[in-house]
Amino acid sequence: MAFRDALISTPKGRRSRESILRAAASRFETDGFERATVRAIAKDAAIDPAMIIRYFGSKEGLFLAATTIELDLPRMESVPQADLGHALARHAVSLWDGETPGRALRILLRASAQDADAAARVRSVFAAQVLPLLPRGLADSALRASLITSQILGYAFGRYVIGLEPLVHLDAEEAARRLGASLQSVLDAA
Repeated sequence: MAFRDALISTPKGRRSRESILRAAASRFETDGFERATVRAIAKDAAIDPAMIIRYFGSKEGLFLAATTIELDLPRMESVPQADLGHALARHAVSLWDGETPGRALRILLRASAQDADAAARVRSVFAAQVLPLLPRGLADSALRASLITSQILGYAFGRYVIGLEPLVHLDAEEAARRLGASLQSVLDAA
């Protein structure tokens, strides 16, 4: 670990690491985890493949680094419960459409369909970050958080992985409005 830390302690090392991460994210997004190779990622990053192993230890280590996700969910204490589903949907749509962490989310979502470890990462990211947003005292908060998560992931899977029409071409505001209505129904259920 000390060797890896020394590699990224210089400006050149940080630039190399970022170049590798960008190339890996692009390759994982287009090829998926299984088909992406260290050699192809190294070529895309214009770096020797051995440097990827030095920086990340393995292809799996690189994948984990390229898909580190912080949902950066907004503080919802001041949002009225009647608007919470819509606020979550607006944030989710902008997150998935963005470069960071949207790209990592899209990569993980694609990988999770075939890889149990990637699926576990998706579950842990959402479980740890969605449940705390729900208002205190809601009956079945864990179930509601799971339903909200499944609807957000279903939206993303349909839009970004399988390309459901017309979902793919729905503008962000309309997508957030419709997804928000669905999320709000989960929150309002008796």
